[in-house]
Amino acid sequence: MKRTCMARSLALMLCLCMLLTACGGGGSSAKPAGSGSASAGGSSAALSGTTGGATSAQAVGGTLTIAIQDEVEGCDVQQITWTNVVHELIYEPLVVFNGDLSEIQPSFAESYSVTDDYIEFVLPADAKFSNGDALDANALKASVDRYLAVSDYAGDLDAVSDVEVIDARTVRYNLTGPAPYMWCSLASVFGGIVDVAAAEAVGDEEFNRLPVTNGLYYVDEWVQGSQITLKRNEYFKTANPNLTNKGVAPFDTIVVRFIPDEFTRVSELESGDVDIIYNVPTTSMADLETDPNINVYSYLQPGVSYLNLQTEKGLLSDINVRMALSYAVDRDELNAALDGVVTPTYGFISEAQAGYSATEEAKLAGELAFAPDKAKSLLADAGWADTDGDGIVEKDGQKLSFEMLLPSDRASLKASGPVLQKQFAAIGVDAQIREYEADYIKQQMREDQYDMGSRNFEWADADILYYVFTEESGYPWDDPAVTAALVAARQENDTAKRVEAYAVASELLSKDFKGISLFADNYIIASKGNITGLVVTNDGRSWFSDVAKS
Repeated sequence: MKRTCMARSLALMLCLCMLLTACGGGGSSAKPAGSGSASAGGSSAALSGTTGGATSAQAVGGTLTIAIQDEVEGCDVQQITWTNVVHELIYEPLVVFNGDLSEIQPSFAESYSVTDDYIEFVLPADAKFSNGDALDANALKASVDRYLAVSDYAGDLDAVSDVEVIDARTVRYNLTGPAPYMWCSLASVFGGIVDVAAAEAVGDEEFNRLPVTNGLYYVDEWVQGSQITLKRNEYFKTANPNLTNKGVAPFDTIVVRFIPDEFTRVSELESGDVDIIYNVPTTSMADLETDPNINVYSYLQPGVSYLNLQTEKGLLSDINVRMALSYAVDRDELNAALDGVVTPTYGFISEAQAGYSATEEAKLAGELAFAPDKAKSLLADAGWADTDGDGIVEKDGQKLSFEMLLPSDRASLKASGPVLQKQFAAIGVDAQIREYEADYIKQQMREDQYDMGSRNFEWADADILYYVFTEESGYPWDDPAVTAALVAARQENDTAKRVEAYAVASELLSKDFKGISLFADNYIIASKGNITGLVVTNDGRSWFSDVAKS
């Protein structure tokens, strides 16, 4: 998953005090290559967003080929800033969220327990890294210490005062205070474990190419610009209760090919040259969904795409103008124009994020519903009128005209531009589309050189809002009330109270109109029809332990 805020992003959390103690069974023993199958039968849990069947792996051996859009920036999860399916295959976090994000469960850890002062993890007996090195409590401590020292996201674990080895299999994370947001990292691939001794032996640069890790597979070869070849980790174990096969992977080899062109990825799937593709283009979704030889797996963006509005200077500093722009947006028309490949949103938390409240989203949908007459009235009350009959309102001789920055490299936001432009024009506002790469738009916003910029973020927890709507974003704004509300929410351990706290923050954001939430993307992964057992959770994580190819 890309950590896109674009300042930050990852995968999720849950409350400490509600979790108490969770236990899971140990993984099965590693098997030599070609020595038989994993256990038969269906997946142990029916997960949201899963299609194409959920059976366990039927044979050990063979090769699975995957095509993805973006080549990885590196393979050492402690040295990189975004991840994709490659990292999901080579790292196993200590804990994992279940498919619908409602519960946190053991994964690499055999069990864990929680108090107000610490989280304690018990590792499986005789655990090993992919190279056979012991993965005991000391190795886990070394990995966490290195993460805190080198990772750009060390702040995700800022509540850990120290990591304490209790015994050979038990590690305790001592805490300085409540930090439920920390589960985000722990349950993501950024919570995977690296072999620090191996890293020190080869150096960070080489380790970023060929790391030694604890996941289902390990990196055997990376041909830059072409592909990564992964080999089965013969020592792998998991306690993930959502999987039937808790031992070694079903395939000897997984080849992950880098194919930037989206239509080439689709063609490669249809021709049978690849088994699974990620980043399915929206224009191909309908055809793939009706193809009986293709399995389609859909999931929702854990976050939203939105318009960010200038609040401190220029034409949009008038809250009445910002409110008018918000009421001018017809999300249903926008969804129809985008062929239904997005889910309209009114708040800034999508259903694929912890902290989401269906009640709050419904409330905001009512309050912020498309209301062009109300938008026109707000502009008129603020002194804007079309006195020359050209369709654009003006005030003190100045037209209500500004640039709307749209990302050329974000398909859904780019495609939404002409629709939004037409909707704003309908209330007398001239929004001039300017397309740039997303990183440039982010930079313009950080330099405060914009009126309206379009952004998106992805992180399966509402805590991402702390890095979007406070000074932590790097953008030049600070609303003390919003910041206080988001700090209170991120420190709330009780699940229900945490949802309520984010509802309070959402209310504040809706009153200040810093941004206009538009939609969450509906993402698609596709496989050949003979692929079974692939699990795709509702926030887009992929589990391969039970995958089979007939």
